[in-house]
Amino acid sequence: MITNKMKKKICIAVLFFLCNLQILSASDVISTMTHERKFYPVRERLSTMSLNGTWKIQVFEGLEIPTHLKTWKESNYNDASWNDIKVPGNWETQGLKVPEYGVEIAEYTGLYRKSFNYQPSWKGKNVILRFDGVHFSYEVFVNGQKAGQWGSAYNLCQFDITRYLYSDKKNTLCVKVTSRSMGWKFDTNDCWGLIGITRDVELFTVNNTYLEDVTFVSDVTTDLDAIVRLQVDINNFNESEYHQQQLNIALSDLQNNHILEFSHPLSKEIRNYKFEGIIKQPALWTAETPNLYRLEVRISDKKGDTVQQINEFVGIRSISVEGFDLKVNHQPILLRGVCLNEIDPKSGRALSFEERRSQLLKMKEANINYIRTAHYPFAPDFLKLCDELGFYVCCEVPFGSRGAKNLSKSQFIPELQARAEATIRRDKNHPSVIIWSLGNENPYTSIVSEVIKYVKEKDPTRPRGLPQKVGEFMRFIEKPDKNVDIIMGHYLSDARIDKAVAKSKKPILHTEYAHAQGNAFSDLESKYARILKEEKVIGGSIWCWSDQAVLTDGNFNTDYKAENANKERDAQRKLPKEYQGVKIDSNHFMDTFGERGADGIVYADGYPKENFYQVRKLYSPIVVSPAAFIGELNAENIFTIELENRFDFKSLHGYQMKWKIRNLQTVLQTGNAWLDIPARKKKKIDLKVQLPLQIPFNDIMLCLEFIDPYGKRIHERNFPISIKGYPKGYASWNEGAKYKLKNKVSKQIASSDNGNYSYSISKEGIFTVSDGKKKMLETPLFLRVGRKETLILKTQLSRLGSTFNWNPYLLEPIIEKFETHKKDNGVQITLFCRWNGKNAHSDQYISGEVNIYFPTNGKAIFDYELRPSANATGNFLECGLTLDAGDSYEQFNWLGEGPYSATPGKSAYNERDIWRLHRDDIRFDGNRKNVDVGVLTNDKSGIVFLSDNGNIGIENKDGRIYVSQNAIVSGYGNKFSKPNALVPMKDLVIKGSLTLFMENLNNSSSLGYQIFKSFPAVVPEKPYMRTYGW
Repeated sequence: MITNKMKKKICIAVLFFLCNLQILSASDVISTMTHERKFYPVRERLSTMSLNGTWKIQVFEGLEIPTHLKTWKESNYNDASWNDIKVPGNWETQGLKVPEYGVEIAEYTGLYRKSFNYQPSWKGKNVILRFDGVHFSYEVFVNGQKAGQWGSAYNLCQFDITRYLYSDKKNTLCVKVTSRSMGWKFDTNDCWGLIGITRDVELFTVNNTYLEDVTFVSDVTTDLDAIVRLQVDINNFNESEYHQQQLNIALSDLQNNHILEFSHPLSKEIRNYKFEGIIKQPALWTAETPNLYRLEVRISDKKGDTVQQINEFVGIRSISVEGFDLKVNHQPILLRGVCLNEIDPKSGRALSFEERRSQLLKMKEANINYIRTAHYPFAPDFLKLCDELGFYVCCEVPFGSRGAKNLSKSQFIPELQARAEATIRRDKNHPSVIIWSLGNENPYTSIVSEVIKYVKEKDPTRPRGLPQKVGEFMRFIEKPDKNVDIIMGHYLSDARIDKAVAKSKKPILHTEYAHAQGNAFSDLESKYARILKEEKVIGGSIWCWSDQAVLTDGNFNTDYKAENANKERDAQRKLPKEYQGVKIDSNHFMDTFGERGADGIVYADGYPKENFYQVRKLYSPIVVSPAAFIGELNAENIFTIELENRFDFKSLHGYQMKWKIRNLQTVLQTGNAWLDIPARKKKKIDLKVQLPLQIPFNDIMLCLEFIDPYGKRIHERNFPISIKGYPKGYASWNEGAKYKLKNKVSKQIASSDNGNYSYSISKEGIFTVSDGKKKMLETPLFLRVGRKETLILKTQLSRLGSTFNWNPYLLEPIIEKFETHKKDNGVQITLFCRWNGKNAHSDQYISGEVNIYFPTNGKAIFDYELRPSANATGNFLECGLTLDAGDSYEQFNWLGEGPYSATPGKSAYNERDIWRLHRDDIRFDGNRKNVDVGVLTNDKSGIVFLSDNGNIGIENKDGRIYVSQNAIVSGYGNKFSKPNALVPMKDLVIKGSLTLFMENLNNSSSLGYQIFKSFPAVVPEKPYMRTYGW
């Protein structure tokens, strides 16, 4: 009897055939099986035969096979002259094709050949060939005969090749891979379009009776018991050979205790076997507690011998959407996530198990609990690791937006449904998969609606969503599809979030909410704070984990033109060559296609950027509430710490807080507290601290470290403690000193010699410091009006125009007036300065007074008040008086926030402490915030810097260190907007004060020695020669 469901499947198949009969060509392989049978994937190592390794290949442009290759698939074809290729692997990463980006990949064909032996154990069984992933389409031939075809790059396909095999001689497997299929554009994204057999190729066998599918579902009750439901689909090749057989199922814990057992005799009339059982208080799976059970499904014959058996790990957990909450095991969760792209610069899309595991462990360090597979299902090892390590996964059905035009064509319904079914069929038993997302940034059409409905029919146990661009999202939220459970949007402004929150009747997930292009990321802190604030928002995923790069020699022998505006977007390189990626050394270059792939919080090889540490800090499961501590000397003080446990399930039992009271590098008191704060709760802890009668510089810090049960530090915070009645003493240090100065004042120069060092300023505005023997510093009074043009700024300029940015950003002064006079036994100099802009701002300038004072305490004090010209346009990204310290100083040491740069919207990763960086360090450049004291060092001498507002900018420019007292600091912005926190030109007054003085750092009475004690040489962290212009 044919059921309605069967009729529907037949109609779809017929429709698919008729619609595609006329459009099918050699390049249009479709994602529909050429045979009806499906097999539950056998992955046990001892039950499979890998065909990974070295294959033969011939790659050529075009889709038609040349005449001289017409017999390529015959067993006796001589392929000795062909190239070798490692499978899995990509053509581009093995030198067989120039990498191309996005959808702009040319029509290419690759012919693969591999021979293998028939195994004696295969006799009497059916041999199944599995490809876990091939870009972009392929046809399979065994011993010259076609076994099937498939056209979805990221979905597995299996072929029964039994009837094509030779048992008495070598077998030849031939695969024709092309860059085209019916739905190939769905498999291209904003990433490299790499081609080849990118995932495992394996053989396994099944008997006449075999497992067609296994579905494991658990439903956790409110009292945390579990109802487990299993469906096992059985099929056979020949019913006449049916023998009395038994289906046995066991669910075991990791101690191999059988928790549930089922058994049922097989019957010719039954294909689907359903079982249900109850487990009392099981060990539940969550990303915080990734408890797994082993599921064994076995078919046995009448003698008890195994006909087929599979073993896999499953988790007991339930997923539900209730109101505006996404719940796991009836507990609301917050998704602290990242988008991940499956690519490695050397391996391409053929990542190894070790590479994946290393990647995921690094994510754990960043406190990430959720991954969006952007924009397709990953290789099987990935989900196994997520199950084991504990990650929530939003698994994406592969139809990217570059195929969006096809979403209005009904003939693509079967194609998309085939992709959805293949994704769900393979991944449905993984506990880590908690959401199905469909495509990426596509329009919502009737075709898309059909696919959503189909996904719900296939798996009603998980919520579904459509990741959408801003416009589509705002329209969709007014009237969402009834089969969508979670509304998914990208890069929403605060105003749009306000509207979405007001209108949405379903929870919102920001599937992309902050963009890390070119080390920008200035909106992460505010966007994440908004996620925490909104009750209707269940979390978000930043874009993205790693840069998307391919490893080249950096020569751009082909595929690069500076002028390529006539090309399509995915073929355009808009930025100069030095911004196209990361130069490792003279022979190795990680090509990110410029700004397009340079959007990770780690570099393409996994090395963490500063953004990684920003995410680590914000996503921390332990949070210390902001506090202003005031202490009293010679008294017992109680400092109250409020802690928040942001785990959704785990208490902080077993975690500890270690604390120290420090005066600079001296520890005054220590302690530790074992924590036991329930999930999603706060608790206050009082610390009793006895402060001494006196403290050098009146500087005290409370330093906190949080240690997990395995002894690993997962979070840290340092809080300055203000001493009641006693301000910190750095600015006033040595104020009372009175050196006997030798002052000289003329119309040409003013100088002051304190016996150790001499300071002078000329009428040309050249500031000089010497020790009587040599010059320690000689510099014009530069004005910083911007920052180095790195990739993010170049991208913003190309999108938004160049007028907002001043370049060059270091301007030399024109001294319009030079006045000097003696003051309090010191020397006062007033310079009337003008700094002219150039290029887009050539008719504009900044002018004003710089007052320089050489007092009797041996310091040089620069006070300035400046204004831009009335016609000045644009913005100063950073602005302040700047000195060129030359190339003799190698190291910057500071007491303040660090170790990373600090700009508006990007400072959460920093803590107050003593920091040291070599000028060649990858982290060196940038503004440092709340700096009490900074010291440039070279061997024994040092220049000490004090900034009135705590901002000190440092930059290594061609081996010379420039030091700025930044009166203005803007943020880096992001891919879509200008830098943030820009200060308008109108009525702008630029004011600042910088104090400097020279010191012998070996002198124990010097300020530098008292703070830093010693100045050991610091080894620069320099993993690359150049990164995106830095």
